[in-house]
Amino acid sequence: MAVRLPKTLLAMSGLSSTVELEAKKGQIIIKRQMRQPRKGWAKQIEQVVKTDPNALQPDPELSDWEASAADGLDPNEKHQSV
Repeated sequence: MAVRLPKTLLAMSGLSSTVELEAKKGQIIIKRQMRQPRKGWAKQIEQVVKTDPNALQPDPELSDWEASAADGLDPNEKHQSV
């Protein structure tokens, strides 16, 4: 199912191209997107780096990540029987 809204109705509402949809019993609500998902990330990262200068260094616990990613156990790959 799709819903088309008249351009005039959108202009009257003041909505931009980015909206939030909310479903409630018996209604679908279209509203201006109020949240900014990444707002404040830069400041938080700066604070973490100030408290822990090594915070941006690679984690040694993950050093074998590439080896396990290339172990040939990808479920999407076809394997030949030996």
